[in-house]
Amino acid sequence: MPDMKIPVPLTLIVAATSSHAIGRSSSLPWRLPKEMAYFARVTKGETRTSEDLNSATSEKDKNVVIMGRKSWEGIPDRFRPLQGRVNVVVSRQEDYNVATLADTHLANSLESCITHLQSLPTPINRVFLIGGAQLYTLGLTNPSKLYLTNRILLTRIKTDFENCDAFFPDFVKDQPGEWRRASHEELCEWVGFEVPRGDQKEKDRTGGEMVEYEFQMWIRKD
Repeated sequence: MPDMKIPVPLTLIVAATSSHAIGRSSSLPWRLPKEMAYFARVTKGETRTSEDLNSATSEKDKNVVIMGRKSWEGIPDRFRPLQGRVNVVVSRQEDYNVATLADTHLANSLESCITHLQSLPTPINRVFLIGGAQLYTLGLTNPSKLYLTNRILLTRIKTDFENCDAFFPDFVKDQPGEWRRASHEELCEWVGFEVPRGDQKEKDRTGGEMVEYEFQMWIRKD
């Protein structure tokens, strides 16, 4: 786990359209297997980067995925919890029962989640915030001594989707001068594997149309 005397670095990972839409009726508006495979590989941390290899972490360290209750419930039962990662569900429902599942924990706020991670016996490597909209907004806009969102892994969906009701913050507009788009080489170095460059096209398993998207990384400026 990162030194808790300094804010824990958070990475937000999200797929959002050009109008910042990320959800519809508590689920993804699209189903893109290759994009989801990218999400899984990044959040599992299957490939260590030079940054990790030079750190004090061990190969047994696990990454953390933090999500809200609705995001958790939007994951099909057969995939819950997300394997190979420590899952933390943020919910104000104190009796919400996830503790019976392996590597799954409950927290009532983002700050209490970070505090809880300090007590885990499992060594922790990277911490990802994976949704939904309320947690994304909190992670981006709510200053805290416990955490700092310093990186956004954004899959920019360039195909329009109608009737969306959940949106990712327009962080470039809302926080002018605070973010820079990383190069493709920086993205590959950080995730630890070769990411497809430029616009990708994939058939949406939900609607059947071809969807165009691009893998991006944004870094908070020092």
